[in-house]
Amino acid sequence: MHFDWESPRLLLLALPALALLLWAEAKSVHPMSALRKRLLLVIRAAGVLVLLLALAGPARVVPSDRVSAVLLLDHSQSMGAEGLSAVMAQAKALREAQPNIEWQQVAIGEEPLLLTPTSDEGSIDWMKKHGQQTHYEKAIQFAKGLFPPGAQREIILVGDGNETRGSLLLAARQASANGIRLSAIPVAGKRQRDVRISALTPSQPLVHEGASLSLTATVECTAEDKGQVNLYENGIKVGSGDITVNPGTPSVVRFERSPPQRNLFRYRAVLEGFSGDQLPANDSALALVEVRGQMRLLLCDSDPAEVTQFAEAMSREGIKLDIRGPGQIPKTLGELSGYDGIILSDIPARALGDDGMTAMKAYVEQLGGGLIMTGGPNSFGLGGYYKSPLEETLPVRLKAPDEEEKQSSALAIVMDRSGSMAGDKLETAKAAAIAAAEVLGRNDSIGVYAFDSETHVVTPMTRVTSLASIRGQIATLASGGGTNLEPTLRQAREALQRARAKIKHMIILTDGQTAGSGYEGIASQCRAEGITISTVGIGEGSHVGLLQAIAYAGGGQAYLTQDVASITRIFTQDTLMHTGQILREDPTDAVISEKHAMLNGLIPWSSPTLLGYVKTVRKASAQLPLVTDSGDPLLATWHYGAGKVTAFTSDLKSRWSGLWISRWGGFSAFWAQVLRETALAPQGQRMSATLELEGENAQLTVDVLTDAMTRANGATVEAEVLFLPVNSLGGSFHKIKQLILSQENAGEYVGHFRPDQAGVYMVRAQEGTDNVSTSLIHQPSAEASLDTINEAVLTTAVKASGGQILAHGQTFSQKYGHPVTENLELWPLLAQLAIICWLFDIGIRRWEHLLSMKKWILARSETVN
Repeated sequence: MHFDWESPRLLLLALPALALLLWAEAKSVHPMSALRKRLLLVIRAAGVLVLLLALAGPARVVPSDRVSAVLLLDHSQSMGAEGLSAVMAQAKALREAQPNIEWQQVAIGEEPLLLTPTSDEGSIDWMKKHGQQTHYEKAIQFAKGLFPPGAQREIILVGDGNETRGSLLLAARQASANGIRLSAIPVAGKRQRDVRISALTPSQPLVHEGASLSLTATVECTAEDKGQVNLYENGIKVGSGDITVNPGTPSVVRFERSPPQRNLFRYRAVLEGFSGDQLPANDSALALVEVRGQMRLLLCDSDPAEVTQFAEAMSREGIKLDIRGPGQIPKTLGELSGYDGIILSDIPARALGDDGMTAMKAYVEQLGGGLIMTGGPNSFGLGGYYKSPLEETLPVRLKAPDEEEKQSSALAIVMDRSGSMAGDKLETAKAAAIAAAEVLGRNDSIGVYAFDSETHVVTPMTRVTSLASIRGQIATLASGGGTNLEPTLRQAREALQRARAKIKHMIILTDGQTAGSGYEGIASQCRAEGITISTVGIGEGSHVGLLQAIAYAGGGQAYLTQDVASITRIFTQDTLMHTGQILREDPTDAVISEKHAMLNGLIPWSSPTLLGYVKTVRKASAQLPLVTDSGDPLLATWHYGAGKVTAFTSDLKSRWSGLWISRWGGFSAFWAQVLRETALAPQGQRMSATLELEGENAQLTVDVLTDAMTRANGATVEAEVLFLPVNSLGGSFHKIKQLILSQENAGEYVGHFRPDQAGVYMVRAQEGTDNVSTSLIHQPSAEASLDTINEAVLTTAVKASGGQILAHGQTFSQKYGHPVTENLELWPLLAQLAIICWLFDIGIRRWEHLLSMKKWILARSETVN
């Protein structure tokens, strides 16, 4: 007889427990006879030993004749309704032939589904939804968890053996290692009318921009049919071809493309117009082509005509610039991914929008792209980038720093609170007023005045010593009635006249018409008194002409916006422009501050004078190759996420850099080095990567070199997995997983992930500042209705697990090559014995009480009689 124990070490407590019982018996003062004491000791010892045996979990191992079997029933679309009926009929016949077996049933498709043990009908609806793939491996893994202990375990696969995901052979070997035997009953579905694209093959996976590219779509069918093959490039239809298909002969349709620019081009071929197609899930195929070329950067400028000289200079250096003005700037990560870098030249934040700036931030942080911001009246703090999504990425701070040089300022905000401003307009205007207060210093003053048909003092002119108090006052503002700007304009003017400040500025915001008159005269008087006025009109309903006239007469700026969300950017931009003293339009020289690769070959430095720049502050970890002659940052750079960001606080145009462009021979070389040092790092120099599907998982292998001859060991290699669904090839990739790769061989690092959905998976691996990318295409479906059985796969798999190929109606052998046993748990019996010992213990200790109870019962009985 063989026993198995769950926790045999608990039996070591037996000796200490007996010693404790002997000690307790010796110390006992209970008035009982020596015989009773010895008997009590024996009972207690027996009870303790039995309890320890129960806790140790003994089980008697005995031979078992139980058999548990799981039927894996192929529900893939290639089986069709008739094939599914044949599968279910085989399952029923097998169950009836061996009724002594404990049966369970699992449907096979893209995901496994547990069926009722005696179900005789397959689910057609489930097949249509989840039968786009045949995943035997996942079904076997699922079935392994269904077996009860102590039984012979059998898996019987009923299907055609044509798997489209995973590895049946690998799953069979793993099952055999767990004592599970796999057998199979080959059943094929009836051939259906099916047209499918078996492959979309590019002539080259890597081409240079402008080169010819051929894509071949291979189409197979089970019946003659006619239709079209359409080609989509990054989600846009770019080609179509008519085709007649015949069974047994693959047909091909070729498409010629010349990708016009560097980018990652996603192609999808789709079948349309085939009337007899019964398996639509396999009607498309994917391909990925990387187009490389000369370095290509996106240049965004408020006036594209002013940067043509810069673009020509960069063209001579082999750098191509795609120049875009406001309204033409890409605002998705997918559109930006085709560029090596982005240059923001004198363009305000509101022209990019929050979505565009967020995409640019992700482009640098996640994709390793380069970002260069250059100066101008619409850049850095002057461009409204304070507290924008891009501010964090910049190597400089945007708020003016020098309290010694900074002159005290007074700002009056005159805000429309009429009924038309109710809702988002007013709430955004309040947030903008608070943001304007935040960019002021503690020596500055601010006043907020609201108007409808009357004047409302929200915040009287006061020093910005308590932002919390100012926020609270502005937050109480609510919408009111009519619109009359004149009284409030006069009151704000009087408040600024009384303010003790060197710089005085007013911002007027409204969304409609206003009563009153004499506004231009008041604005001219303000300007004569040293008070500048800017205006902000919201929407087409605002009095644009009047607002522009006020701003012109008041020496400020006139803004018109349709986007309520841009108000905050406008307020901070205008506040810094007129009160922050951060625009320096004075001649300044560039001075080398630190050695950097951007300055290679340009030392000794001999650049002409610049005529202006935007004042900023260096961030702690930024590098500062160039400063102005007053020590302010001129050229600053740093790493942000996977990419680099560079700030040049002067401009690229004739306004400030005219002498650089016209007189400095090093202009082109300097900017070419700045762009190359900042732009997306070239790939393949120290790293290479491959991504391959192995069974269920995708394996990423990255080779890392320290130099051309030496492999890097002990490196930290991380990778992020980006995904683009098959139906969104015109959209943007999104991150789904972060991997930390482990070293397997010299310089070789490996990571895995599971591609669960159809689409394109792009992986970007990074080690230090170097990075490399690779991709994997996960096709939508590979199901095909071909009325065939993959006998080779089924035979190899069942042999690997010791099973057999069963003919129709044949039962499987219930004899294992090794005995099957089950464990009979003994702890319930031992627990009962422990309880009995406990009852005897009570009886021995309470013997006198038992006798007294007996006498009382007898006496009670005599009394009753």
